[in-house]
Amino acid sequence: MSRTESPGIAGMKLSSSFTMPNTWSSTDTMCPQSNDALTDSIALLSQDSRLLVQRIQDLRHLGIEDNKIALPKICVVGDQSTGKSSLIEGISEIKVPRSAGTCTRCPMEINLSESEPDKPWKCRVILSRKYAYMPCLKYMSMPIQSLGPWTEQVQEDEVFLDLTEKTSVQGAVKRAQLAILNPTRPSSDFTPGAEFEHGTGDELKFSPNLVRLDISAPGFPNLSFYDLPGVINQAEFDEESYLVTLVENLVKEYISQDNCIVLLTLPMTHDAMNSSAARIVRHIPGAKSRTLGVLTKPDRVQSGESLDQWIEILGGKKFELGHGYFVVRNNPDARVSHSQARDEENLFFNEPPWSTVLAPYSERFGTRKLQTALSSLLLEQIQGCLPQVIQQINEKAERIDTELEMLPDPPSENLPYILCCKLNLLKERIRHNIDGGSSNYPMQKIWAQVAQDFKKAITVTRPAAKLVCENETFKTQPSFDDDSDCEIVSIRASVKPQAKRKTPGDHRPVDNRGKPRAKTTNYATSHFDYFSGPAKTFTWEEIRDINRDSYPTGIPGQTDPKAIEVMNQISVQHWDKPMNVFLTVSHKLVRETLMQQVQYVFAQYQQTALHKELDRIIMMYLNDLKEEHFRHAKDIYNIEKHKPFTMATDALDQATKTVLEHFVSRRREARARHYLRLVYSDGLDDRKLDAELKKLIEDGSVMGPDDFTQEVKMMANVRGYYDIASSRFVDSICQSVYTKLFIRCRDELVSVIEKRLAIAEGNATERCMELMAEDPGQQRRRQYLIKEREKLTQAQEWLASVKREGGDGDLFDRSVSIGCDRIIKTDSYA
Repeated sequence: MSRTESPGIAGMKLSSSFTMPNTWSSTDTMCPQSNDALTDSIALLSQDSRLLVQRIQDLRHLGIEDNKIALPKICVVGDQSTGKSSLIEGISEIKVPRSAGTCTRCPMEINLSESEPDKPWKCRVILSRKYAYMPCLKYMSMPIQSLGPWTEQVQEDEVFLDLTEKTSVQGAVKRAQLAILNPTRPSSDFTPGAEFEHGTGDELKFSPNLVRLDISAPGFPNLSFYDLPGVINQAEFDEESYLVTLVENLVKEYISQDNCIVLLTLPMTHDAMNSSAARIVRHIPGAKSRTLGVLTKPDRVQSGESLDQWIEILGGKKFELGHGYFVVRNNPDARVSHSQARDEENLFFNEPPWSTVLAPYSERFGTRKLQTALSSLLLEQIQGCLPQVIQQINEKAERIDTELEMLPDPPSENLPYILCCKLNLLKERIRHNIDGGSSNYPMQKIWAQVAQDFKKAITVTRPAAKLVCENETFKTQPSFDDDSDCEIVSIRASVKPQAKRKTPGDHRPVDNRGKPRAKTTNYATSHFDYFSGPAKTFTWEEIRDINRDSYPTGIPGQTDPKAIEVMNQISVQHWDKPMNVFLTVSHKLVRETLMQQVQYVFAQYQQTALHKELDRIIMMYLNDLKEEHFRHAKDIYNIEKHKPFTMATDALDQATKTVLEHFVSRRREARARHYLRLVYSDGLDDRKLDAELKKLIEDGSVMGPDDFTQEVKMMANVRGYYDIASSRFVDSICQSVYTKLFIRCRDELVSVIEKRLAIAEGNATERCMELMAEDPGQQRRRQYLIKEREKLTQAQEWLASVKREGGDGDLFDRSVSIGCDRIIKTDSYA
């Protein structure tokens, strides 16, 4: 049976690509090894693999991780007193503090890397501060995933100590942790030689800031992991109760990341069901599948105690984890050397029941095999997520580049030249927008649609006439048996009086139930929707009264030109309303276009006095233009309203003739319909109605003469003039938009800006400095972005070097391939 087919591994659901490296044979755990053999056997990865792991460590130390970029890592979690510290010592071959109140209160990052064979062992201790302490938040209600009084800040890394002796690590770590737990004191107070007293003056009982150990030695595995504080169920003192939630939230923050491999320690002296750390792992989505369990303290299992629980756990039948379980045995005596501890561990697992009942799981016994598994898992995790990490780094770099482009350049002596160039660019872009002719500058196209709607609104609101009056008279043939003469009988047509029409724009059109009617206009824009019908509807009686009022003396029944003029004035008096809408929309369009160009050209200077001054100057200039333009348009309107006039008599005669034919035809048809409705009060079928209607229209003598023939001619004259005058009015108003708005903005605006900015005077440089001075917050933001961009540039160069330094780049390409496969599989289930 192969190792991956053994009963102890079959139920552990290791990923198909993960296999135990071949560094260890089946006999390795059955015999003690020499110290030299143990030291040499810690080398677990190929040179290319080590390079890849090293680059991920370098990226992490750059501080590029954020809520979008999560690098692969291993996190060691467990309850307090579960053998976690001994496990860390076994993996890293260093001694860590075990005194109460330090190692459990401060996370530790341990990075192991292989050095050249002739290089000595060395360790750099670094204080990594990613969080700032805010005491005012200490006792506030703590939300989920909150670190209480700790708030995130720009990560600061400080080299604390450089060590060359393993025996110095324990003391150095203790001092480093005290420096972290006392943030208001300089770290130099805790370096060797400085006097400090532990346990009496610590400012804090806990800190999410960490101590980092970068350890390198010949033959070391390239391994990086975090030792997180032990999960606690209750605090030592009531005033420290917030630590329970705080520590749990910190653990959740680390192990919630998809690229985190969780190393869960469970002591064999306790029931696995009672582990708080295991509970956290189970409750975080996806964390269980990324977890490898480590059973500690196997030498504390009482003789004769049932092994059923542990056999079920190792076999994957109980408390199943994604990467199964390993068992390690560490000597609690800190004076025992690492080599001796590993010899004792091998001898321990060579004894019953480990060599008998539990022998099927022997490939998962021992710290060395755990190291092997962790190294392989970490490499697999790196290979799987490397493409995504590269993409996330590149995306963040692009976001920073975009934001940096939006920030102004730092002030310099060249500011007048820079500002002049910007103003020239603004002038050029304004000219392109005003002149149009390109899809990149759509203002003219938009305005042309508005102008067409303005013309349509004037046309739609032209005057109309009510075809049938309330007192129509018809000539009828009574039903007499004798041959008496015909007589003219006045017949009152049943025409309902028309309600007084409101001014266009006062309300939306309504249906016959009084409810707003859906818009049926054919406007290209929505600005003129309320101009949906005639602004004035004359009745024939009203026209007759106007004519009588205007005609002082003389022959009755003649048309007075003054009456036509009055009707013309009434017909055009509503023009100011669509005119004002048109001008308002035109000025708004220009204002928005200009501000867009200012935003584009001066985007870097949004937070400066220059941008505010530009806004103020442009708005003041446009307001002045608007007032002047509206006065000019009002003059045009008043001319049309107060004195109807045209020299286009031929066009007027032709328009009047066309309208007259239309009115005569429509009036005759309307009178015929009313006549038939009166005569045939019982109604007619459609076919007979059409026949009778046609007969009456062709022979008007049946209905008798039209009493309003003169009024129909007057209405035709008014409509003919309206068509001529409205065309002239629309042209004049549209021309005014060009001359009073477009051309002036194109030719004058930038000159006005230069003058009102006062940048052409003797103190031009000082004035430009004043206008373009950078906001302090913006300056800090640029410095931060530049620093972040430098990190990302370094990260991109390092990732590119993986392929160059890795020879033919097969490992890099294989990593990308594995990652792409994972992305495709993930997408297929999205």
